[in-house]
Order: sequence, then structure tokens, then C-alpha cells
Amino acid sequence: MAHGSAPVKHPSVSRMSSAAYRDAVAQIIRRVQKDHGLNDGQLATRLACSASTIRNARTGATNLDAAILINIERQFGPGAIDPYLALANARAIPIEPPALDAPPTLAIVEALHRLIETQTPDSDGGGSTTPRELLAILKELRGARSAFDALILIADPPPASGEKGFRHKNPKRLAVVRTEGDDVAHARIFESRAGLGQ
Repeated sequence: MAHGSAPVKHPSVSRMSSAAYRDAVAQIIRRVQKDHGLNDGQLATRLACSASTIRNARTGATNLDAAILINIERQFGPGAIDPYLALANARAIPIEPPALDAPPTLAIVEALHRLIETQTPDSDGGGSTTPRELLAILKELRGARSAFDALILIADPPPASGEKGFRHKNPKRLAVVRTEGDDVAHARIFESRAGLGQ
């Protein structure tokens, strides 16, 4: 350190406790079992471990091996271990766009429609969405998240994939549409082969 310079201060980061880790893992196990109708033995078979390992993880008795956590994510899809990743304020997204049963916009619109329904005056929470209402549409919310992830990965694939993101592809087209009521009054398509910002 140079003479007279002040020491570098790093932001303090709270350390994760073993209890928080075990709670997150227990939540993962319980959610996977509930969503897929699996008991301890059946889940253990899927993950190539013992039923006692699953039971101990579900009850928070012991720490779960990281390799089993990864197997949970691989077996049950991106997001399966999000309660664990949430301890680092993160979540999992797929490297490859997930296979969708329908156009991604349909999943997004369906989730949005269900979400709006939770905010009608005659819903459980009136104008506010309650956790119970969100739980009831969790499948649609996850479907929308997968759809958004697929669209994001198409537009901006991870660096390791070698695929160019949309912003680096040519040509680029932009449609400008002006409407009057329900009618399209004017539409024009602009095309550019230059990169964005050039």
C-alpha cells in the first residue's frame, strides 16, 4: 500500500447461516415432492441417493450435498432450487431456451389475465393480490417466467453459447404502427444493417 493512502474498504456481506441453508433446502424438497407427487423414496430414486438423505434434508436435520442440489435442478428444471439461490439474491435461468408447448406470448398473456383477475373487487384480496391468490396461479406464473426466459435468451444468449445476441445481428427491422381507434392508420417498417448505437 502506498504511503499515506487509505485502506480500501469493502462492503460487508452478511454470512449465510447453516440454518438458513437447511431451511431453503427443506423448502425445495417439500415443493418438489408436492408438485410431482413423490415420497422420500421415490424422490431418492430420481436423485440417486438414499431415502434417509431426502428425509434428513426435508426435516433440516443435515446439510444436503451440492451434487444432489444440482441433480434436483437437472431433474425438475430451472427454478427448482431457487429457494437456495435466493439466499444470494439470485435465481436460475436456463442456458438454452426452454421448450415451450405454445407460443411464449400465450403463456405471458394467460398469466397476466390470471393476475388481473386477482385484483378485481370481488376477488379474495379485493384490489390487492394475496399470497394465496398467487399460489393458486403459480403454474401460470412459472409458465410466463419460462416464456420470458426463452425470449430473453433468444435476444441475448449467454456469452459461452457463441450465439450472437439480437443487438449484434443484422439486419434489424423496426415496425412503427399508428392506430386510430381499432384501425391501423399507418404502418412503416424501417431496416438498418448498422449495429445499435451506430
